[in-house]
Amino acid sequence: MFPTLRRRLRVQALGLSLLGLLMAGVPGQAADRLIVSYGILERSIAVADLELFAETGRLTPQLRAYNRHLQLSQEQLEQLQQVLSTQVDLSPVAVSQFLYTEQGKLLLKQLTRVMQTPARQAGFSALRGALILAAASGEGEFTLLDVLRHYPTEAIRINVAEGLSIAQEITEAILQAEAAIALVKEVADQEVAAATDHPPFEELLQLVQAERQYGVRRLNLVVPGLSQPVEIYLPTLLSRGQGMPDNGFPLVVISHGLGGTSTSYDYLAQYLASGGIAVAALEHPGSSGQQLNALLEGRTDAVVPDEEFFRRPQDVSRTLDALSRLETTEPSLRGQFDMTRIGLVGQSFGGYTALALAGATYDLDSLGSRCPPSTLSFNPSLLLQCQAVRLGDPGDSLVDPRISAIFVMNPIGSALFGTSGYGQISVPVMIVTGAIDTVAPAFPEQIQPFTWLTTSDRYLLLVSQASHFSVIGDIDLEGQPVTIPPEIIGLRPDLVQSYMQVLGLGFFKLTLKQDERFRPVVHAAFAKALGTPPHPLSLTNTLSEEALNEALR
Repeated sequence: MFPTLRRRLRVQALGLSLLGLLMAGVPGQAADRLIVSYGILERSIAVADLELFAETGRLTPQLRAYNRHLQLSQEQLEQLQQVLSTQVDLSPVAVSQFLYTEQGKLLLKQLTRVMQTPARQAGFSALRGALILAAASGEGEFTLLDVLRHYPTEAIRINVAEGLSIAQEITEAILQAEAAIALVKEVADQEVAAATDHPPFEELLQLVQAERQYGVRRLNLVVPGLSQPVEIYLPTLLSRGQGMPDNGFPLVVISHGLGGTSTSYDYLAQYLASGGIAVAALEHPGSSGQQLNALLEGRTDAVVPDEEFFRRPQDVSRTLDALSRLETTEPSLRGQFDMTRIGLVGQSFGGYTALALAGATYDLDSLGSRCPPSTLSFNPSLLLQCQAVRLGDPGDSLVDPRISAIFVMNPIGSALFGTSGYGQISVPVMIVTGAIDTVAPAFPEQIQPFTWLTTSDRYLLLVSQASHFSVIGDIDLEGQPVTIPPEIIGLRPDLVQSYMQVLGLGFFKLTLKQDERFRPVVHAAFAKALGTPPHPLSLTNTLSEEALNEALR
């Protein structure tokens, strides 16, 4: 069901880009040798031996003797060779800026539990300096071996006991994820088997596609407080299409994830608008691609400012206020928007935004108990969520009662909202999770929180072999703050995005238009028929917390 543990860790590391170098470095770092210690036992390994292995794949007698204890397979040796020789394309400014952020400092602190100076000191500054110097020496391109060469002591001591402890925690996290994902698939299959009178798949697919009878008009809306105009996708009447709804078109607002833009989900906005749903896609200035560029270029020292956790929901509310005013001041737009039928789409940090607007409240006790993460967590999204510890409790001030339904992809918020926060949401919710998401992992960030929802109209969609980046439309375009390798984006992002189009339109037709013809579209049977390799789908609305807890025992 999952890749091997070693491969999974590499995927997680690459998915975080900057974190990738750090995570890949866990096997060992030193100036000219590694001192591998486990209790009273020690073994020294020359960096020159690792350099030869990285270049040729050959094991020196010393490495061969050491491998007799490790018993690494040929595949594992090839993976290690790739880790040692893979180039990271980051400027010294970008590396330095990240390592001086709160998230970077926390990662360094955790890594120094395993990697220490010869005198068994943490070596926090030494590791940070080695990373920055390696990036500078290679003019922005460097490998793990470059980091080893620039470590400022004659050796690095590797604490194997700490490394094994971290590996055990990660192994347990993987086993939990496997059990949770297997349960989602099992429950979804049970719902399919129980649907004996479910309408035929082709009939339902045609129902969705038949709604796409509108043209799309693009507009820019300037909203006070937002540095970039909001992208408006307005359905327009075609000669043989459907007519104008009596109260205007339902409206969906799209909130991007960290580092995104207003056009990151253009594929979804266009599809919804062609189906008779107006869309407003905004760009959050404190967590957009411009913010990440500012970090990597040294113009800011934070991944996101603390206040961004409050600003994001407020950005959406301000956008809705601006659209309401526009209807009264712009004659050509009068009656175009049905401001009583408003939905939200959010991905990752945008998922947090949608959850907060829909009613999820902060659980500071939950957040405090999990922050800061005590280990190299298998849930990197905690590094962002834990930043909110410094904020006060906003209560329900972020909630916008105009929101009628939310469609969230790879959302984060498990620690920030906790069980009680998710329980406050009363509107319909569709949660989309990727089975190989290593940034906001499926089990802790989507599957378990789904069981905390108390709203009766809730849906969990599992996309097999989908990553955190599979649903982002512009992730592989030039100009992105961080380059994500194709193997991390996923096998068929175009296929995954087509699922979001069909199910997103069906979900909002049901929840915003109250069109019951679309209820079978958000059923396990339709999702199973819609999904095709390499990304089959499993959808459930009956998964319970009790069943999940039982599966994890």
